[in-house]
Amino acid sequence: GENPLKRLLKKLAEEKYWKQGSEFDFQYQDLINILIKIKAALQRDPPLVRCTAPCVIVGDLHGQFNDLMRVFDKFQDTKKDKPGWVMSKYVFLGDYVDRGKQSLEVIVFVFLLKVIHPDNVFTLRGNHECKPINRVYGFWQELVDRFDKENGNNLFHMFNEAFSYMPLACVISDSILCMHGGISPKLTSLDEIMKIPKPLPDPNTCELACDLMWADPMIGLKGFKPNAIRGVSVHFGEDVLATTMDALGIHLIIRGHQMMMNGYNFFAGKRLATVFTAASYYPDRANRGGVAQVNASGLVGFHVIVPNTEGGGEKVFRGDHEDANKYDIGYILNQADEKV
Repeated sequence: GENPLKRLLKKLAEEKYWKQGSEFDFQYQDLINILIKIKAALQRDPPLVRCTAPCVIVGDLHGQFNDLMRVFDKFQDTKKDKPGWVMSKYVFLGDYVDRGKQSLEVIVFVFLLKVIHPDNVFTLRGNHECKPINRVYGFWQELVDRFDKENGNNLFHMFNEAFSYMPLACVISDSILCMHGGISPKLTSLDEIMKIPKPLPDPNTCELACDLMWADPMIGLKGFKPNAIRGVSVHFGEDVLATTMDALGIHLIIRGHQMMMNGYNFFAGKRLATVFTAASYYPDRANRGGVAQVNASGLVGFHVIVPNTEGGGEKVFRGDHEDANKYDIGYILNQADEKV
């Protein structure tokens, strides 16, 4: 018979579950089994994973299952009736959970893909794949709402244990570096990423890991400075971005972590691109979602997901301290330079 995980994946992909507010009836024991398997799969991934082009790079999803499924729609083979997730390799940049209404659908779908196609799916860790964050931004609440308190709590701890094994960066075809957040003063070589311990329950114990998950670019900044907006990690300027990339032998950085009104945006000429996949992320401003596609010869293009007309964007919980997203250009201007 068919692999039960593949069967679950197919069922989860049915269009009725894409609709805002419709929930898949997950069985507790099925999730436990998936979590045991995904932990084993993630244990095999080093902190820096490698992937060859062609591939698709997916940014923050934040529980917006509809947007994930619309991404796969873009890459399906309608003639051969093959779904998008078997048509390409995928690198996910993190922030699968929190804020949106279907964190569970998103993370389970991505985890199933990773278990079924371990060499074609790479699941990087975002800053929301950390217990103190997803405890307060919606994921924990969703689990205890959808299961009882005891089972919800148990799943919460098991998901976070799996998160602690996630890789923190990916190199695509030796030329493109992907991470959730950004670069770090500690990022002097790719070997430094390989030295990050796994599992890493608390990324704050490792400066490089913390920056890979949290850092943001800033226009007009020289060097690094503490990231006052997020209260953690650093902002980095174009100068250190260039020197870091030269030291690493990297031509392009693709990261997530910040909402972009058009789904993606460039920084420092075109040396860095931010990709954010959750459309209509804020109810009051309908941003587009975006994904990047790297073709066989290493050229990068972008696909945009338009905001859903049927509402969407209602958040379970939104924290005040992450207002890095209120700048439509997506990158904050260094105030010091602005006054000159």
